[in-house]
Amino acid sequence: MTNSLGAAHSALTVPASPAATTRRGLMVLASAAALAVSGSLVAAPAHADALVQIAGPASPVPTGTPYTYTVTVPSFPDDFLLALVVDLSGAAATFTGVSNNGTMDCTASGTHALCLNYNNTPFPAVVTLTVLPTATGTVTANAVAEINASPDGTDSTTTTIGNPAFPFTGFFAPVDNPPTVNTMKAGAAVPVKFGLGGDQGLNIFASGSPASQQVDCQSGATTSPVEETVTAGGNSLSYDSATSRYNYVWKTDKAWAGTCRTLDLNLTDGTDHTAHFAFD
Repeated sequence: MTNSLGAAHSALTVPASPAATTRRGLMVLASAAALAVSGSLVAAPAHADALVQIAGPASPVPTGTPYTYTVTVPSFPDDFLLALVVDLSGAAATFTGVSNNGTMDCTASGTHALCLNYNNTPFPAVVTLTVLPTATGTVTANAVAEINASPDGTDSTTTTIGNPAFPFTGFFAPVDNPPTVNTMKAGAAVPVKFGLGGDQGLNIFASGSPASQQVDCQSGATTSPVEETVTAGGNSLSYDSATSRYNYVWKTDKAWAGTCRTLDLNLTDGTDHTAHFAFD
């Protein structure tokens, strides 16, 4: 029989330990085996519960950056933890590590983590799980704790995965911001200057960016001549640490004379910044 706890079956067939041969250890095995077959741990509704709490990082987390969840099962007099399950859903993310504050037998693989309390780890039980997100979106982690003499405890948390927005400033001279149209000679190169709150590296543009497209010239638009051009054989990007600004040198085409274009700078944080140009 297969179910969403399928990954737990292999974890249950572990070598016998001294604790596993005790009455309590046998109860852990029997309970965990029943949970693995029924899938009741995963089927439990996710809601904040005094029996278990799961905490994640402050959102958002950049794609490709590992982060951790901490699952805590607080103290309960005359009771003990049988098993703990954590499952991920949503955007692509997988467990890469698991540790605990006692001697629980914990495994984590893919989107499923399981801890069995063979050795009677004392309360509070704390499990730390490391996760690697590989796509933008939201990841939900659902934790379910099986307490010996209590109902299942459940809790969940959602983490946003995505690059935080750069604190964009600009454009700075010689380029004016919309709705002003910058006028310049076709074929010249213009330095497009902006800030991102410091040095964010040179890998700041999204795939296919920067790019420009021809647009209709609008009569009556406010215009401003570009007062600074540079000699350049092509486009280039640099960062000036003295001014904390980026300088994207945009080499225009002589064939654009008599047309208008919009320059789009699409950044890796998903934001888009535009400037309008008219060429003579």
